This record gives sequence, C-alpha cells and structure tokens, in this order.
Amino acid sequence: MSRLAAALLALAALAAPSSAGAQAYEIPPGNPFAGQPGAAPEIWAYGFRNPYRFSFDRAEGTLIAGDVGSTAPGGREEVNVVGRGQNFGWPCREGAGQGPQACTADAPVNPVFSYPTDSPAAIVGGFVVRDPALPGLAGRYLYTDFSSTEIRSIRLDPANPDDRATGTGVGNPSSFGEDAAGRIYAVNIGGGGVFRLVPGGPAGVTVEEVATVDAPIHVTSPPGDASRLFAVERGGRVRVIAGTGALAEPFLDISGEVSVNGERGMQSVAFAPDYATSGRLYVFYTDLGGDLRVDEFTRSADPNRVDPASRRNLLFIEHSERTNHYGGQLAFGPDGYLYISTGDGGGQGDPERDAQNLGNLLGKILRIDPDPAPVLGARAKRRQRILRLGGAVAYGRCDEACTLTLTGRLRIGSRSFRLRRARRSATAGTRVRLRARLRPRSRRALRRALRRGGRPRARLTLQAVDAGGSPAAPRVIVVRARR
Repeated sequence: MSRLAAALLALAALAAPSSAGAQAYEIPPGNPFAGQPGAAPEIWAYGFRNPYRFSFDRAEGTLIAGDVGSTAPGGREEVNVVGRGQNFGWPCREGAGQGPQACTADAPVNPVFSYPTDSPAAIVGGFVVRDPALPGLAGRYLYTDFSSTEIRSIRLDPANPDDRATGTGVGNPSSFGEDAAGRIYAVNIGGGGVFRLVPGGPAGVTVEEVATVDAPIHVTSPPGDASRLFAVERGGRVRVIAGTGALAEPFLDISGEVSVNGERGMQSVAFAPDYATSGRLYVFYTDLGGDLRVDEFTRSADPNRVDPASRRNLLFIEHSERTNHYGGQLAFGPDGYLYISTGDGGGQGDPERDAQNLGNLLGKILRIDPDPAPVLGARAKRRQRILRLGGAVAYGRCDEACTLTLTGRLRIGSRSFRLRRARRSATAGTRVRLRARLRPRSRRALRRALRRGGRPRARLTLQAVDAGGSPAAPRVIVVRARR
C-alpha cells in the first residue's frame, strides 16, 4: 500500500458503466500522438508516476504538474513544466536519475525542481501566484507535501529554483485551489478546512479559514464567478461555499457510487469555459469497482444544484486491480480543452510500465474536447418548385439536440438574391424541415426567369450548433428551380 493510501485510510477511519471504447469526446487538433499507429490519441504528455495535481499559470498558460515520488532508493518528489508530447521518464527515470525499472525512456525531460522522498512524503502541486494581494509570492509556484504542514514556493527555474518556506501552511494538505479572481486556497482533508491565502504573518502571508466541509480534496470556482467556491469532498459530494460558509445542500451528490478504498474517491471538478451559458461541468472519480470515470453534468435551474438527469459519461479507464495512483486532476487549459491526469496503474515501480506505454491512458496527462460538434445530416430535392413553395426547402437532422439554420442565395443569370434565413430547434435524431424564403424582389425576378425558360439555381447552406455552442461542419446543397 502506498504512503498516500495509508494516510487516507487512517483519515477515513477518523472522520453507471460505459464501455472503454465508447467515446463522448473529440481529439483536439495538435495532440501529439493522434494518427500514430498503436498510440492513444488522447495523450498530451507521458511518463508520470502519479501526477496528482497540476495547474495552468493564469498569466502565461504554462502547465505545471507535481508528480508523487516512489519509496525506492533515489525516489524524488517532482515539479514538472509539461509541454506537448514530452516524456518525463517514469519508471525508467525518477527525478534526473535512474528509476526503479531497468529500461530506457525516449528523450526524458527532467523536472524543474525535485526533492528526496522521505516516507510518507507525497507532493501536492499548487499554482503560480497571480493574486495581487500577495506581492511577495508573485510569479512563484506553490507546493506542499501531504506529510507536511508547510506551504513552500519556488521559481520555475531549474538552474535556481530558490525553494523557500512561506511561513504558513495547513495540516494534512490535499490540494490547492484558485478562484476566478486568482485568489489561492489550500484544503485540509483531515480537519475539513478550506483556507484562503491572505496577507499577514511575519513572512507576509497567512491562511484564513473560509469554510469547513467533509474531507475536502479539491476546491475551485467557475470562470467569471468569484463569489462562490466549489469544494470536492472525497466521499462523492461537491459543496458550494458562499458568504460565510458552505451551503447545507450539496451541489452534487454521487456518494453512493464512489469508492473511497485506498486512494480512491471523488478527485476533482472542472467547469467548462462557457459555464455561465452552457452550465456544463466535469467530475473525476473512482467508481465502486475502482475504475476511473469522468462524467459530465449540467447545472439545473437552481444555480447551486446540478441536474442529476443530465449525467453523461465522458471517459472510462480500467483501474480495478490496485487502489493507488489515480492521478485525479481535471482542468481546462487556456486553449479551451479539458486536461486530465492519470496515475500509472498503481503498485510500486510501475511493474507493467504503463507510464511508458503510449497504447494506454495510465501515467499520462490527457487532452480532449469534451463537447464534440454535432453530426449534421442534410437532404434536399435537387429540383424544386421554389416559386410555388415560396422558397427553397431542405431537411436537417443532428445526432444530438441542436439548432439548425438554413441560408441561401438565388442565382438568376449574373444576379444574386439573398433568401430569408430559417432557423429551428431539433431534438436528437429528428428530421426537421426548413424553408429559406423568397423576398419580394427575388420572387418577381424568379417568375420572369421561369417564363423566359431560364435556369435559376439556389445555393443553400445548412448549419447546426449544439446546446454548448459547438458548430457542425456546414452542408451546402445546390437546388435548381423548376416551373
């Protein structure tokens, strides 16, 4: 059993399936291994042991991950600046040295900072500080250790990281968080406290408690909403923190479907960049079988409650054999795509070498588009009585609920007339009829052209967007007008 698992079990004493092949997301352009035979296209970077927490620098967009070290001789807790397609070497390497496996990693990247593992150490990666209220920490990266009560800071400079104590901290730290205004938080999984870093203390920073919840393991806020925090409870609930504390009713409760054995539990939540309009959010948890799941939910009419009927499984990763190394972080990058961290499958030393295997999703940071564009089908008669119909007609169908828009231009000789736009909503799989109507001038011109034996044509464009605003590829159809 790992050190973090043992600690979580001690604290615990105190205190719907989809197939792995089903995809409810798209692979974004630029993923480094998309199209490579035998490689999983979701992978953004690989060679991690247990990248439990990562974050993006809100000013520069840099992805920084804390990777938990091993108990083997030479074990190191790591801070890594993560780039596209990079390999961080585990289990062939750890830190800048040899790892527990006698293997060779392809072009391994060294951490920008590491420190020796001293059981029961387990790094908890934080954020680059951009809160103007904390000028002494500006531009420095925060981290702590699960076995410590001390928050520390470094520069992301491997030549001179300048590792320093901040002079403050929390007990049993399980995560940092950042709200929409850039304020930094830390949570205490053992005592239940959610703390904000504020000015004060001899070193210029201290913590103040903003709420108490049950075993908090992650805290964040939706984009643009600095008035509320959302705290993830390891047991399977998400709580809203507003005003003077946590609301009594949970925002989301799937506690009956979450395993908390070992390092299992609900791990994190991420809100879509367009959450204010779409209401979409994503939850990372381990199910009762110990497998990794990422589910999508949508906010209900009550802004402090999720609509449980909106649930959609996004990602399933088999992980039932062992109870440690789950990774656990969800976050949207500045590119608008969802990033996900996964552990190496558990055990000690990655016996299956999953972290170096590009054919699976373990020991990786993944990058996906969780809101795939709708698939649009379009049909229209190629010869239509446009004058009699009062316009050109087309039929559209989406594989999900969508809004269809039909536009067109009528071409008569060298002249072109714009047709009136038609728009209709459609449920998933339902065929919808749309008519791009003639305007008075185009009606008169079409009548004259047909009398003279002309061959007018209408060029129609059918478009669709889903509820989240993702557009389908437009369909163009050319229709000939007949008498």
